[in-house]
Amino acid sequence: MRRSLASMRRSSTAWILPGLLLLGLGLRLMVWRWHEFYPLGGDETEYFNQALTWLQGKGYHELQFMRPPLYTVFLAVVFQLFDSQVQRVRLVQALVSTGTIGLIWLWSRELWFNSQRRDRIALTAAALAALSYTFAANATELLTETLFVAGLTLAFWLILVTARLRSWRWALAAGLAIGLLSLLRSVGLPLVPLAALWLLLQNQGTSEQKNKRTKRGLASLFLCLFVPLLLGSALVIAPWTLRNYLRYDTPIIVDTTGAENLWLDNDPAGREAVKRQLYALGDDRGTRQQLGMAHGLAVITADPGRFLAKAWGEAKKFVALEYFDDLRSRPEIWVPPPEVWLRLLLGDGLWLLLLFGGIAGLWLSPGGMTKLLIVPWALYVFLTGLLFHVELRYRLPIYPALLPYAAWLVAAGWDWRRSWRGWRAAGALATAAVALALVLLHRSYLSEGTRLARKHLHLWQAAQAREQGDLDQARQQAQAALTLDPDSALARVQLGLAAPPDQTQRWWQAAIDVLPAHPYAHLLLGNQLRAQGDLDAARRELAFEANSLEDLQRWSLRTFDRAAEKRIDVGDGLDLGLIGGFYLAQEDDDARWTRERAAVHRLALGSFIHLRLASPRPPAADPAIVQVALDGVTLDSIEVGGDWQTFTLAVPESLQGRVSTLTLTTTTFRPRAYDRASPDNRELGVQVDWIATTGTATAP
Repeated sequence: MRRSLASMRRSSTAWILPGLLLLGLGLRLMVWRWHEFYPLGGDETEYFNQALTWLQGKGYHELQFMRPPLYTVFLAVVFQLFDSQVQRVRLVQALVSTGTIGLIWLWSRELWFNSQRRDRIALTAAALAALSYTFAANATELLTETLFVAGLTLAFWLILVTARLRSWRWALAAGLAIGLLSLLRSVGLPLVPLAALWLLLQNQGTSEQKNKRTKRGLASLFLCLFVPLLLGSALVIAPWTLRNYLRYDTPIIVDTTGAENLWLDNDPAGREAVKRQLYALGDDRGTRQQLGMAHGLAVITADPGRFLAKAWGEAKKFVALEYFDDLRSRPEIWVPPPEVWLRLLLGDGLWLLLLFGGIAGLWLSPGGMTKLLIVPWALYVFLTGLLFHVELRYRLPIYPALLPYAAWLVAAGWDWRRSWRGWRAAGALATAAVALALVLLHRSYLSEGTRLARKHLHLWQAAQAREQGDLDQARQQAQAALTLDPDSALARVQLGLAAPPDQTQRWWQAAIDVLPAHPYAHLLLGNQLRAQGDLDAARRELAFEANSLEDLQRWSLRTFDRAAEKRIDVGDGLDLGLIGGFYLAQEDDDARWTRERAAVHRLALGSFIHLRLASPRPPAADPAIVQVALDGVTLDSIEVGGDWQTFTLAVPESLQGRVSTLTLTTTTFRPRAYDRASPDNRELGVQVDWIATTGTATAP
């Protein structure tokens, strides 16, 4: 019977785990595609340029703030293998993040090695990791977190296997993993002594029983576990430490970030003032480390009250809902609605499950020895955030610590309810209450979330009423949304869309005053100015198409009320509301490139249609073959060369005199595929200058 149950568990794992890996990969690839055109941030750009410079043979140069070298090595390897294209690095990291799901399964299974439910708990932990939007989103950032979480999970697993097998080989492997982790982010350094001491403590009881507390047993543990783990870490870290000493004539174990941030994050003069003093020292890293440590400790001890107030703020930020806060603090940034829901449900929602489920699991689950490894690590990550500053990606190192315990709470079924008594239950409730208080003190999420949900419901109802022609109802719903959120640019846009023509412009301007970077009001104002003949002003407003990753061509088609045209100048700054499927016009270029499929709408057809096109391509690229269609009726397939040409096609009699949509379906190429130095990785079709219809075969 036991064998059959074990066989059933193995067979279920054999298909469930691959399914979870595919699910996690699918989520990560979806986010990877969404974030394709996200620009690199400051730290990302520094890492990117450092790796590229090193790969070009110009030497390894420290960044403004000295960082561990391993992530730069990783980027250089990826660049060498797959090119220095940002999206390819993100794809590699998405694969690493997918692999982390398997590592979470291994780590959780080892943690619950003696539990009858270990397979269920491990699969639950893997499912939580697979569904984590936070893991998926961080994989699209050229920062250390994705690799660090994978390495940390691997290190935890190796430490537990070492404790179970009591093998010096596994201890050495664990030490090597922790050493590499420390060269990725120096926050991993304390795991070296923590793991070594924990291994001694974990195995001492067993050793004493077998050896009757003899010194020989303790010495055996010391030589088999403690020494190999420290040796493995030293083999990785020591060469870098030696390099630092030879270069800077000062002991620098990994980097100087900790010492410098101690000063940067605690001096009342502010980070910029401290940066200027540090930058003035140039590449004298030893002095910068000493100065940072001395000044940082001095400002903390000089005004401990100020430090405690700052630490209190960082504590609240540490448990905050990352994506809710981001969406509220940056309303001008457009995010696709499906991603908004994923951010809130699988980002913030999963964080709350990990936070409170992990806390309860740590208190209520059986087995206390492993918690002596996990709890100090989690407290260390939390306290360093208070000492320095909190960016929410900095809390990722506690995810592998919390995941198995949250999974235990979920997977153990109703059995965990029997544990809700005694001092463990009291500790779980008290700790969870503190965490909940910090969350709610950071922001009134419940009331604010309810208010925002009601606002967006009113905005949706306003849009529906306007589409049905009930402008009075649309205005009422938009006004209700504005009452709920007086700073809402979207509510003002809806009020403008439902307002009488002589009042619309004031609503567009009011929306711009509230949120200057948001494109909707600018585009609507530009469309109105275009209709009024103020073309220069219209172009300035319509240029806000570049301010969002949203498809504003499609939005303009739905929103603008534009009359049919016999000639459409594509790329002249006035074409929004008439086009779709085009890239932004390049600076000083009065034309647009098409994607694989592009369309020009509201074209008043005559007997002939004229297209001015070009497609300059590398010689090795496929020729530009364009299929031209009107309302789905194919007119012809034409080959477009590198120089500007005007093509004239006859319009079928059945379509003449109609307002139609012209579609261009084109073979594409990527400039970067033919020139590694090119920053342009777009799928380009043809350039379109203008499209016109006339009654004769003579082009206008």
